[in-house]
Amino acid sequence: MEKMPAKKGFLKDHAYEMIKKLLMNGDLSPGEFLSEGFLSEQLGMSRTPIRSALQRLEYEGIVRIHPKQGIYICDVSVQQVNEVYEIRMVLETFAIRKLSDSINQHQVKELKEILNQQNEQIKNQDLYLSLKYDTAFHLKIMEFIGNKQMLEMFKSIEEKLSFYGKKVLSKKVDRLKETYEEHLLILTELEKGNTEAAVLHMEEHIQRGRKTLLGS
Repeated sequence: MEKMPAKKGFLKDHAYEMIKKLLMNGDLSPGEFLSEGFLSEQLGMSRTPIRSALQRLEYEGIVRIHPKQGIYICDVSVQQVNEVYEIRMVLETFAIRKLSDSINQHQVKELKEILNQQNEQIKNQDLYLSLKYDTAFHLKIMEFIGNKQMLEMFKSIEEKLSFYGKKVLSKKVDRLKETYEEHLLILTELEKGNTEAAVLHMEEHIQRGRKTLLGS
């Protein structure tokens, strides 16, 4: 009896990841209406885990569920983009300042390994995994500062960051390589203990993503 919740949890998490992958790969587009039946057929899963996954995506503001019309894939508004990127700016510049005073070689190594994986997926032209490692780099920095409340806040916008990331890269394909290079600059200055330089690189990195997404 104890194994059933774990199985159900696995299925709904798997459905969530698969739907998100369809969104990030551009197989599902903003402004489109879907049905649970369509997704069930596409993913080869029953409707129950798909329904749970869609509820999670609705909570994150990525879809809206209409009982009669179906599932609507939301586009992002200028206000939503600015709000998310303002939160990022506050959280991540604080994290850089705090981490620059305490970062150790083990942490540097972990961040370098993430960037190596990001670069490999860029070479493989795998948008989904490139974005996964992009987000992983930022998430790991937040983890390293040891502030659980800030980490949870960052995680709450993490999925939107991945969704926005896909939209950024659909507008400017070269941005994929640029994000990797900007991550390298941030890490290089962190490793050297150059706090203000690392903060500046992070600010510029976040602003470039926001401007590319908004087309300005």
